Parts: sequence; C-alpha cells; structure tokens
Amino acid sequence: MSFLGFRRPDNSIGIRNYLGVISCSVCANELALRIAGNLNGAVAFTHNQGCCQLNEDLKIVSRTLVSLAYNPNLFGVIFVSLGCENIDVDNIVYLAKQSGKPVALISIWAEGGLTLSVSQGVFIGQKMISEASRIKRVEASIADLMIGLKCGASDSTSGLISNPSIGIVSDRIIERGGTTVFGEVSEFIYAENLISKRGETEEVCEDIRNLIIRTKDRINKNDSNYNKDQKALLNHDIGLTTIEERALGFISKCGNQKIKKVYRYGERITEKGLNLIDFPGREPEALTALAAAGCQLILLTTGIGDPHGFPFVPVLKITSNEKTAYRLEDCIDLNISYVTEGLYDLTQSSNLIYNEIINVVNGRMTKSEINRYHSFMGILTNGLVV
Repeated sequence: MSFLGFRRPDNSIGIRNYLGVISCSVCANELALRIAGNLNGAVAFTHNQGCCQLNEDLKIVSRTLVSLAYNPNLFGVIFVSLGCENIDVDNIVYLAKQSGKPVALISIWAEGGLTLSVSQGVFIGQKMISEASRIKRVEASIADLMIGLKCGASDSTSGLISNPSIGIVSDRIIERGGTTVFGEVSEFIYAENLISKRGETEEVCEDIRNLIIRTKDRINKNDSNYNKDQKALLNHDIGLTTIEERALGFISKCGNQKIKKVYRYGERITEKGLNLIDFPGREPEALTALAAAGCQLILLTTGIGDPHGFPFVPVLKITSNEKTAYRLEDCIDLNISYVTEGLYDLTQSSNLIYNEIINVVNGRMTKSEINRYHSFMGILTNGLVV
C-alpha cells in the first residue's frame, strides 16, 4: 500500500512538512517558542539541557539535536541559542546542514537581544515556510516508513490487546520493507530471558543483555532498588499485579521479528526492520528519542490515558480500555476495546490500527496535533548539572 509524502534531500520521506525551531539550550526555549508562535507551519522543540553539564551529557544533547534536524517531517530547521552555551552550537549547525535541508542559526547574543532575535527568526522562517509550501507530495511506500512503538499509563488491557495488536502491525510494516523502533528498557527487564534472545545475531543478543545490565546498575547506583521500586509502581486497581506481567505485556508490542541493532540515545536509525534504542519510559524523553531516530509516526498504546504528543511527529494514541476511550475522547485516536467484548480478534484490531496509520501518513491529524499537547519535551542525560 502506498501513501503520499514529502521527499527530502537525503531521500527520506516526511509525512508532515514543518519548519522546526529547535532550542540548543534551556536558555533559548522562550526564543524558540516566540519564533514558532509567529509562524504558521513552524513548531518549536524545547528542552532543559545544553549548558552547565559534563562533557558526556553535552555529547548526548548535541547528537540528539542533530538527529532531530534530520527527521523527515521537517523541511528545514532554525536552531536558536543564547550564545554562551557549553554545547558546540556551530558544530551542531554544521552537521545538521549535511542533511541538505535549509538550516539557520539565531543567537540572542549575536542578534543583540530577544526582540531582535525574534524578528530575525520570524523573517528567516517566513522564507523557509514559503519554500516548504511549494513542496508537492510524492508517492511513497510502506518501506519508506519508520514507526515508533511506545506504551504509557498501561493497564491489564494493554498487554492483552493493544500491545499485541501493534506487535502484529509492527511485523506487517517490517514484512513490507519498513522499520519499527522501541525502547523503554526498564519496562522489559523482567522479560530479559525472552527479549535478549530476539537479536538477529549473537552480538546483538549480547548488546541487549549489556543494555539491561547497564540500566539495572544505573537505577541501583542512584540510591534506589530496581526490584523494590518497580513493585511500588504497580497498580493492582488497574490489573497490573506483577513486574513480570507488565514486562510480558510490554514486549508483546514488538511483534515477532528479530532485533536488528541496539542504538544509543539520540542516534539515527540506519537499519531496516525492528530496532532497539536505549531510552526510558517517560514520554518527554522517550518521544524525543523516537523522533531523533527518524520516526515519522509514533504508535502509543495506553490503558488509563496518556495525552502526550510531539511537536513534529504525530503520536497515534490507541486504547483497548473502553472507559478510557470515552473518558478521554479528546486525547484518544483509536478505540479497539471491541476485542474485550468478543466483537473483534487481534487480527481485526491490528487491521484497524494499520488503516489508521495510512490515514495519518496521508495527512489526517492526530488528537495531540489538534490539541498541540507537545510544548514541553526532554532529552535524556545521565550526569550532573554544575
């Protein structure tokens, strides 16, 4: 099945055609929001990193910002900065320009203050959006898609219905030459005996095992105990009673394909098929990792409700909890609770999701896009702010 998308200079296909106004550090967030707010067709990406951090974290932030600029849903990018960040802004801009897209930089220091920076950013943005509006959609195939897989605020129906349903969709996308991506490492630790066998090679299996070990160590070294704290997060009232149950429900959304490669946070995906990224479960950081990977669309299953979106990547929210579907109707895109009533099976529910994917990649807006529920995102870092 084909769809109509926007071809980029690197031959990737976007399903949206935004100008991205990307903040290089927390000190420039307000500038990013003001520039994007004055432009129809622009979206801002803000975060709390980029300055007063140790070298390793600055590398993560830099890598993530460059990868975000490459996302196919962006026609072009305006990076904004204060001008004194520890992060190497000039290098970020240089690397982003290698994408072949229009890329510009606005610095509050260089422009002479906030007011002049906003004016110059809007002026540059007007030109970019005018160029973007002339781009015509071209025919593309499922093989051009990279789909992110995410779950949030899960309940007992997640592992029984919605996660297995998107697992079937994931397999279907991959069988047609496409790519799917998942992470949330802490969520599947108690299914490590299963997930670590899913690597395409023994080297990938070892990478998965090492990723799980590093995640456990990171949690336990921060005055915490993984086993104890994860049990404390369980909610028996919504049907999740054991860590193992939650982990098994989690991995069901990955389908049955072998895992091609394990990636660091903020890296772009280069392998077709099913890929694993080291990112946490919390939405602001997780959705950023999927966008940086190159995903044009994210599937997010939820049990009790999750309104999160992302500035330039549609987030299609799916629930198999009938109460959630009606209580949070303005946040949920697709209700597949009919399976619990025996009216549908998992194959039929996966067909509903697949068809909705085609609608969204062809232009239908998701609820989070309509609501603009995407203003405060995050980048995962590990060290101190000094």
